[in-house]
Amino acid sequence: MATTHSTVQDVEMTAIIHDDLAKRELLPREHIVDSGYVTPAHIERAARVHGITLLGPVVPDNSRQATAGSGFSKSAFPVDWDRRQATCPQGAVSREWRPLRISGHDYIQVKFAKADCQACPVRPQCTTSATRPRALALLPTLHEIQKRNRLDQTTEEWQRRYAIRAGIEATLSQNVRAHGLRRSRYRGLAKTHVQHVLTALACNVARIADWINTPSTAHRRSSHFRALCTAAT
Repeated sequence: MATTHSTVQDVEMTAIIHDDLAKRELLPREHIVDSGYVTPAHIERAARVHGITLLGPVVPDNSRQATAGSGFSKSAFPVDWDRRQATCPQGAVSREWRPLRISGHDYIQVKFAKADCQACPVRPQCTTSATRPRALALLPTLHEIQKRNRLDQTTEEWQRRYAIRAGIEATLSQNVRAHGLRRSRYRGLAKTHVQHVLTALACNVARIADWINTPSTAHRRSSHFRALCTAAT
């Protein structure tokens, strides 16, 4: 159970949660989260530092081509990181590779030659610019993770694995609706954290009691002795 100020974003807590679980020797093999807790950087760190498979929907490619479902999105450009170049779907090799800073994050900007792009027969599928060549913004060391996860999360197998997370939504709803999780009775982060812990404990106790008091509906196969007695009567 982690309690933070309201201004702390979910994505800031992923690594902290994993580090705390590691101290308690309670690390899971697989951690299934919603999109608020997962980025390519978190996936890489979880696997490298703790050996955790972090499973969650990575933010989709919001480029014009990917959104429209036509044209050449970023995933259509194979990247050779050793040679520091990318290749377009028509076989042209990039001519520029330089660092780029976007919203406080480090990227690699890849540009293709202007002559190659202007002469390309499928240029409208690649860029809407009348004069500028195609450019890509790549996440260094994380581009392949991002690309692979975006592809995986469109498959039925990934959807089946991720479907198990649906159960947590009922738990959250029960804590909010039945146990007042969203309203703090106290002032201060420390006291609020105690309330959160007690709320989670109350939810666990209530669920255990419901489980004990609910009659089993499982159908059990009759023993040979019971079948014989039933036939005799």
